[in-house]
Amino acid sequence: MQISKIEIAGFGKFHHATFELSSGLQVIYGVNESGKSTLRAFILGMLFGFPSRRQPLARYEPKQADQYGGALEVIVAGQTYRLTRLGDQAPTLVNATTKQPQPLALLAKWLAPYDEISYKQLFTFNQAELTALKTLSATDLNLQLQQAGTVGSAAWRTTALDLRSTADELYKPRGRKPTLNQALQRYQTLKQQVQTAQQNYPEYQQLQATIEQLAAEKSQLTRNLARLTEQQQQLANLRNQWTVYQQLRQLKASQANQTSIPATIRTKFAALTRQQLTLQQTLTSARQQLTQQPVDEASKGVIGFYVAHQAQFDHLETQLPQLQQNWGRYQALAAQVAAAQASYDDQLAAHPELSASLSPNKQAAVAALQARFKSAEHTESSTRTQRQTPTQGKLGGVDWRLIVGGLGLVAGVILPLGAFRWVLMLAGLGLLGWFGWEQLDATASSTVDADWVEQLTAAGLSPSLDRAGAQQQLTRLVALQQAQATSTTAQQQLAAQAATVWQALSDYQFAADWLPVDQQQLGASVTRVTEFFERLRQKLQTERLSGADFAYTQRQVQQLTAQNHQLTEQLQTLATTAGYADTGALADAIAAEKAAAANAASLPQLAAQLSAAELTALQQYASLTGLQEAITSNRQQLTDNQAQLTQQAAALVTAQTQLERLTEDGRYTALRQEQANQQTAITVMARQWLTRQLGATWIDQALRQLTNQQLPAILSQASTYFAQLTGQRYNEIKLVADELVLNTSTGVTFEIAELSTATKEQLYLAIRLALIGHLGGQAALPIMIDDGFVNFDEQRRQVAWQLLKTVAADHQVIYFTNETAALTQLPADAVQQLT
Repeated sequence: MQISKIEIAGFGKFHHATFELSSGLQVIYGVNESGKSTLRAFILGMLFGFPSRRQPLARYEPKQADQYGGALEVIVAGQTYRLTRLGDQAPTLVNATTKQPQPLALLAKWLAPYDEISYKQLFTFNQAELTALKTLSATDLNLQLQQAGTVGSAAWRTTALDLRSTADELYKPRGRKPTLNQALQRYQTLKQQVQTAQQNYPEYQQLQATIEQLAAEKSQLTRNLARLTEQQQQLANLRNQWTVYQQLRQLKASQANQTSIPATIRTKFAALTRQQLTLQQTLTSARQQLTQQPVDEASKGVIGFYVAHQAQFDHLETQLPQLQQNWGRYQALAAQVAAAQASYDDQLAAHPELSASLSPNKQAAVAALQARFKSAEHTESSTRTQRQTPTQGKLGGVDWRLIVGGLGLVAGVILPLGAFRWVLMLAGLGLLGWFGWEQLDATASSTVDADWVEQLTAAGLSPSLDRAGAQQQLTRLVALQQAQATSTTAQQQLAAQAATVWQALSDYQFAADWLPVDQQQLGASVTRVTEFFERLRQKLQTERLSGADFAYTQRQVQQLTAQNHQLTEQLQTLATTAGYADTGALADAIAAEKAAAANAASLPQLAAQLSAAELTALQQYASLTGLQEAITSNRQQLTDNQAQLTQQAAALVTAQTQLERLTEDGRYTALRQEQANQQTAITVMARQWLTRQLGATWIDQALRQLTNQQLPAILSQASTYFAQLTGQRYNEIKLVADELVLNTSTGVTFEIAELSTATKEQLYLAIRLALIGHLGGQAALPIMIDDGFVNFDEQRRQVAWQLLKTVAADHQVIYFTNETAALTQLPADAVQQLT
């Protein structure tokens, strides 16, 4: 930045004053009170804003001028800009060439990274600042020099001093008044008092050990709870990032799976698509023209609608025979449904008692009954024959086997018949056994009859039916089930056929205003479709005969439609050649390829949303379900840990209560509580003290490290400047243990405090110029020096001016002075005199 012109409306002693400045070294000469410091303050106020009215001395309010402020023209990158600040008006910045307003933020950009304070520390100084050097200690001087080399470090050093000051208020190693020192002393007193009180409670040791163990376990559970809580927060964050992670994975997968479409295919597809689009536009125009051709006003609406949708109507007209055939099939199925339902209703009306057996929950019982009939027909016949024979052999209602067997057995026992009695006894036992066996069989038969009644009831039949009646009812039931199945099958076929007919009619819904179709009135809808096409043919025939233009336009529409079909077929052929099912698939593939190219550009941006740690953590989960399961598991652990912590806290309270019972007078409890409170307070204060000390130490170390990184290069250049200023008397400036020392050409070392006032000022100037050379590259801002060389001798002043000329090659240098030598020893065009 170079200041080319200064216009002062009113500032201090100046009003309506103008100064023209050039690049390089500019000398502003004036005697005391001629306005040098005022002009320097004006430049600073224009660059960084004038002080508020709360600082009247620094504002330089004019005594006579009406206006306050002025304008400053600066040259930046070859462009001239005019900065204006007048009174309470908002400052303005204008391009002096184009007269276009510029944002004031542009000025801050030119000055960055320097604000007013850091600019004053580096780019401007006056005789008062140089004179103050002789009152500074060596350490203070070194600190000031280092601060100038570290932009913005003053605020940090102030913060470090505040931190140490507040830390000392808390604690000093040998202090007594600081708060933490007093708390530690009180804690030691309480500790002794607790130990004395403890001797009165023998049981205290055991309870204290228990309490300490419980407290340790509680602490461990608390740490676990904190760890699990942190894990839950991390998992929740991963859950929030899952969408980004999925998008990233999908993009990478699409990049890997993306197939390349040959350029010839893409080019031809684009050309054919453009042709088809143009053709469709022409076809639309022709159809629009066709809608305006008919002279019959009654026909104009329907024909216009037909022309607008001619392609759809032509396609549907080819499918009309199939629609009519499907409708005929529907009518035939409807007749079959009516006949099957009538047959079923007649059979059910003839045998209403079988309605219960048709229930789905009766079907298993009916099947079991039918299976019993099939497997037991022969067995039941033979059993029936055997049960009739014994009845014929009964005497007076008593079975003869029982009488004869009993007599034979008694005769064999009583009569003296010799060996023959054994025959009688065996015969009697045989007849009695035969009778007993049939009685057992009869009992089993009665059990079977009970099972039979149960089966009839389960099948929904009357329990009083005999086997013949039940078999007859089962035969009727089978016929009724068959009729029901026939009716159900016919109804299903009819519903499927109705869906087929409606699917074909649904294609006409676009023409609902002219050709309404209704799913509940399929027959009427089919009739309306047929009549519509017949009426449309008649109207089209009439229009063709009544006007040649209509016929011509219609042929044009037909030709364009055919060409459109041809292009569609070519696109389909192209899609098939490229290995795709249809044109839409090819278009999707081309669009996907373009999207993949776009995604390739957006992939880094998406990846930047995930840190490396998050990406690694997310890769551990195959799906969102797995991550959700981990969240659920961690949440369960949190709940369990919280429950354990609650139990542990309850146990701790119980132990503490037992301890309180041992100290009925309350003395020990109060002391122990006070000791615990004091320990907590000490812990808090110790953390505060340590935090402040560490903060101050960190700031010092950071500033020292930053300074040490920059100082070697700065001191090297400053050594060169200082050697020139002192006639090669001092040839090296070194930093030794945070102290600046000077080496002479004879090898003698001096500390800064040992230098004369003028030599200190020359050292300060050398370091300032070296700092500007090292740090000024960030912003080439003007350098302003106000009477900086008053204490220099003639030879060193001339060398100082030569140094300023050297620095002026990169920075505009404005030197304010009252030295008359400047009028004779510097070029006249570089000197302006104030009156």
